[in-house]
Amino acid sequence: MKYGYYPGCSLEGISLEYDMSMRALFESLEITIEDLQDWICCGTLAAPSLSHLLGLATPIWNLVRAREQGHEQLVTPCSACLYHFKNAAKQVEENHGLRMEVEAVLEGNLDDLPPAIHPLQLLSSEGFGERSRDHLSPQRDLSDLKVVCYYGCHISRPAEVMGFDDPENPQSMDQLVRSAGAQVLDWPYKVDCCGAHFSLIRPDIVVELCQKLFRGALDAGADAIIVACPMCHANLDTRQGAISERLEQELEMPVMYFSQLLGYALGLSPKRLGLQKHIVDPLPLMLEKCGAGKGQGVVP
Repeated sequence: MKYGYYPGCSLEGISLEYDMSMRALFESLEITIEDLQDWICCGTLAAPSLSHLLGLATPIWNLVRAREQGHEQLVTPCSACLYHFKNAAKQVEENHGLRMEVEAVLEGNLDDLPPAIHPLQLLSSEGFGERSRDHLSPQRDLSDLKVVCYYGCHISRPAEVMGFDDPENPQSMDQLVRSAGAQVLDWPYKVDCCGAHFSLIRPDIVVELCQKLFRGALDAGADAIIVACPMCHANLDTRQGAISERLEQELEMPVMYFSQLLGYALGLSPKRLGLQKHIVDPLPLMLEKCGAGKGQGVVP
């Protein structure tokens, strides 16, 4: 299988550590990815707000590039980008008139476009699922680390668009993190919204929604929250000061990408995984629970 890789805007900016850890994890698991050449922004909320046609043509332009470059699937770590790819592809597949309009804009046909998939889907897929578990022979002991897995809104929902995992109780991240040796705790907030793009225009809404997530994680007994979305990470990592005031207790709960946790379990260095880039530093917790505090050396 030839996998294309679409970092999108976030992974080259505010979520660089997600990109760093994702690439390091794939290399460690011997999964070969190739960067999509000449990619453009998926359009996020801006393109469809200007024009429905533009909102479809922008993400599909990237899928056309992936097809031209011979990629059979396009790995898309950002769940928002993933949604726009999948939603656009579904709309033009089901509406011949829309398809003709998009083909006219892009000056080409939309035959045999490769599907966009989340890294969790790749790692959990038939064939790679078993291979990943075989390769996940942890070099560090994570057995004392208690975490909750937070999927956010878009990885598995809406189900008719995303077509991956259980839309209300997804398990793919739980299974991978558990394979790495950590204790994965059950909690009822794994697909609740963090506030997403309201972070810029209504931070009060974001604080209110994230407060519920942290309260749920604390009630479950978690040491950290594991995520798979740049926006989720940004909201949870940067808002802990305001949330601490709401909860009337000091929050210092690390929020890590699943790729960072898996990479750490496999023995990759914290610096290579971008752990130093977080607002709430995860390294003291990792050293206490699964590093120097347990007699395991940690390479910077």
